[in-house]
Amino acid sequence: MSVEHRLLGAGVQPVRRARSAGFSLGPVELITGGMVLTAAGLAMVGPLIAAALIRHNGAGVAAATTPLILLAIAVVAVLSVGVAMFVAAYRRSR
Repeated sequence: MSVEHRLLGAGVQPVRRARSAGFSLGPVELITGGMVLTAAGLAMVGPLIAAALIRHNGAGVAAATTPLILLAIAVVAVLSVGVAMFVAAYRRSR
């Protein structure tokens, strides 16, 4: 009997969902998520500024425009979701 067969067939219980559909996040979880997302967004701002400066100073073909645009969209999305999580935490705490 192979190892894979023993591991897969040895009384494995189905995984239950950790949270039910009716469970909502509390203020602590929302603040933590907002902090993590805001930190990730701010960490991407440095490379975004560097890429924009390289592009502005005449890098030409070496610096592609598409990654710069995608990074800008990612920074805006992450920071806006982080702020939205802070707002949701503030509203739930009151």
